[in-house]
Amino acid sequence: MSQSIQVIENRVTKSDADTVAKSRQIGYRAQELADYARAGYDLAHTATIDGPEYVTFVDTLTRTTE
Repeated sequence: MSQSIQVIENRVTKSDADTVAKSRQIGYRAQELADYARAGYDLAHTATIDGPEYVTFVDTLTRTTE
């Protein structure tokens, strides 16, 4: 039995003026998480890093294989 760990990062703008970019970035993160879930990964942890213009999501995913 082995465990695989993947870490993905996504930046999302904090600007309310650019709703198209914000929606696209949030949608990309959701799609990436869904792709990993289909590959058998579970979301183990999410951390956020708050910057002046962006929020960075750092997602840790794990998968156990036999």
